[in-house]
Amino acid sequence: MASTVSSRPIPALYTVYILRSTMRHASLYIGSTPDPPRRLKQHNGAIKGGAARTARESLRPWEIVSLVSGFPGPVAALKFEWALTNPHLSLHIPSESRLSVAHQKKRNGHPRRPPASMQSILANLHLLLRVPSFARWPLRLHIFVPEVYAAWNKWASEAAASAANTIEVVTDFRPSTSASMDGVSGADAPGPGPAWGVHALPLDYGPMRDYVDKVQDIFTFEREGDCTVCRTALLPGKGLYAVCPNTGCEAAGHLRCWSDHLLESEAASKHGCDHTPESLCDAPLVPRRGHCPTCGGPVVWADMMKELTLRLRAPSEVDKLVKAKRRQEKATAKLAAEAQKAADLAARAASPPGLDADVPSPTKTTKSAVKATRTRKRATEVTAKAAKITKTARVTKATSSALTKAEKPAKTAARSMAAGQASAVLLDQPDVPEIIIL
Repeated sequence: MASTVSSRPIPALYTVYILRSTMRHASLYIGSTPDPPRRLKQHNGAIKGGAARTARESLRPWEIVSLVSGFPGPVAALKFEWALTNPHLSLHIPSESRLSVAHQKKRNGHPRRPPASMQSILANLHLLLRVPSFARWPLRLHIFVPEVYAAWNKWASEAAASAANTIEVVTDFRPSTSASMDGVSGADAPGPGPAWGVHALPLDYGPMRDYVDKVQDIFTFEREGDCTVCRTALLPGKGLYAVCPNTGCEAAGHLRCWSDHLLESEAASKHGCDHTPESLCDAPLVPRRGHCPTCGGPVVWADMMKELTLRLRAPSEVDKLVKAKRRQEKATAKLAAEAQKAADLAARAASPPGLDADVPSPTKTTKSAVKATRTRKRATEVTAKAAKITKTARVTKATSSALTKAEKPAKTAARSMAAGQASAVLLDQPDVPEIIIL
């Protein structure tokens, strides 16, 4: 028998969206996708794909007015999509809580789906997000159109008395400076300016980059330490260990220990410290959120499980995230070094000459170079003159033996004169090395 356990990590994003025609607001469609911008292009005919119900040109362009994110996988998203599309048949909604009821039947005897409106979809969405089947999931509602948000608030305020838990709602409306493109009101492209709506949603694991990098360092260098809950030693590679997602905290622990700690914290905050579950039905099996016992920071169970499945089932994706983090750190360090260098140059240019003794001014450097050149040129000229005088005054032994007694006094006088001239030149140049006259 084949195993039903998934070998893939929890996806970075999987959504169930509500689509509305910009040409006819009564035309609505419900679907699921891990890539809302790409799916929106398919519905509008920009790329291949899409549903047959959205292929009519008279209804295009379509826009995603709202979506629900946080599904742990495509199967979970498809279950929620089917329940939202068929609220009159879904077993996830108790009969006494059902809002949509079928009053007609098809030819085959099955109940006919009642007509849907934006108000009825939002009402059933509010109901599904609170039923036990989906209430424990880390679901989040995104609304991108102001009138849809107003309709949601109206229904939520009416049903507030029966609401068992709080639903997290995030709004991201189109900025006033963002113009529509080709008459599409936020359908195919976000337009100029900052991204908004479905175009601003993170489609990959980028937001978890720092968290994944920290966990990789912990397990690569075997810094697991002791379990943060039960205080027993964590043997490297011998179990399923989860790590606190807060920055700067390396608290690791057994998966069961983390689960028990978060469930106890949740029960204590909800019912009081002395609360004890009366039955298994009263005790939830999957925690939602709590606080780290080491750093005290907030902990979301879904984030920890996403990192754990990513580490165990997609090591290649983890390597990509770690390499991207290293490249980001190098780029940041390079920019910081360039900024520091530019600041030093600006400060040096702004300071008056002569204040920094270690850094000579350009004027001072130029004068020193000219002076050194002149000194070398003058020493060369003096050396050449001295060599010429020495050559003239030099007399070999053969020539001196052939001189007559009458020529020797003249020779001696000429040598004395040459020596005197050379001495006079050398005395005028004290920086020139001593030259010996032969």
